[in-house]
Amino acid sequence: MSCLAELLPPALASYGRAIHFGDPATRRGPGLLVPASRLVEHLPLLLAAMREHYAGDDARALLSQWSKYYFSLVIPPAVAVAQRLRRPLHMALDASYLLLREGMPQAVWLPADAVGEACDDPALRYRSLCLEHLAPQIEALAAAARIAPRVLWSNGGHTLEYALSTMAGSTHAGHAGPDQAFLFERQAFFDSGQPNPLLHAIRYVKPPSPALPDPLRVRRVCCLRYLLPGEEMLCSSCPLFLKLPEPAIAEQLRLVRECSQA
Repeated sequence: MSCLAELLPPALASYGRAIHFGDPATRRGPGLLVPASRLVEHLPLLLAAMREHYAGDDARALLSQWSKYYFSLVIPPAVAVAQRLRRPLHMALDASYLLLREGMPQAVWLPADAVGEACDDPALRYRSLCLEHLAPQIEALAAAARIAPRVLWSNGGHTLEYALSTMAGSTHAGHAGPDQAFLFERQAFFDSGQPNPLLHAIRYVKPPSPALPDPLRVRRVCCLRYLLPGEEMLCSSCPLFLKLPEPAIAEQLRLVRECSQA
């Protein structure tokens, strides 16, 4: 097996096409292959990639937007393995490689034996993703860009919760509940002795306006996109919706309609 897609059922194969196993030196094609543990050394490249999409030069906001692409690459495959196959995906940062193309994350290489043994304990199935990959990467990137780690954890939590919810609808709906409870409702972060940075990362609340979905899915922490010039439209799960007056909410909904019609 050289690609995770080969191991997943057809309905979930798309989540595994960017995850490869074995020696990354055997790959062919363009791009910059970097050890995931040294990604922070390429911060200027990551920020430059975001400047192609956004105006402004706020490193915190730019890195926050870049992290969404990164988390969308590494989190859903781990969730697919953990939820569908009931196995952990071993992806320790110092054993992972990331392929960048023009500064954007494109693929990940993991050890040949990265798929672990089947088990029912979520502490085992999600440990490597959360403790061995996300935690050190977020710590390093946050320090380099001087951004609060909770912003990046909120981005990661958004992707993680969405992946769990989406895959539960197409695979084993009964498995998502316990997994989500373990990841998002416990005070402790696995056995690390640290507070859980994913605690209540996503909430479903009563909206402040009847024009908004009920319940309203909101992040615990804003992604800072509003700090970038010209970014007037909030994302659909932005916690700032809870503080907006009715006219401002109406304006946000107008921007969403314009965007959908463009």
